[in-house]
Amino acid sequence: MSGYSSEVLEFKNALTKYYPGVNPDYLSLEGFIAANILIDALKRCGPQVDTERLVDMLESTRNLDVGIGAPVSFGRGEHQALHKVWGTQMDKNGKFQSIELE
Repeated sequence: MSGYSSEVLEFKNALTKYYPGVNPDYLSLEGFIAANILIDALKRCGPQVDTERLVDMLESTRNLDVGIGAPVSFGRGEHQALHKVWGTQMDKNGKFQSIELE
């Protein structure tokens, strides 16, 4: 997995620290990003966390920089955090490679 954004580097460092020998992949990176978005919302909830407050914090997320080069935003009617797509394809050796999408 290539990529040098701050979030990708943080992900790779955490993976090496907590799961040495495990190769990074795009699916686990996506989970890492989602977890960081959740952590941000939980921090904004403060000590009184409940389901409604957490949903409110997530839906009030605007232009959150998670270090991937595109801001994350939600809203009451917008639960898709990003509308940007990073393309990948599997090469002949079974490894994912980044591709440019137009």
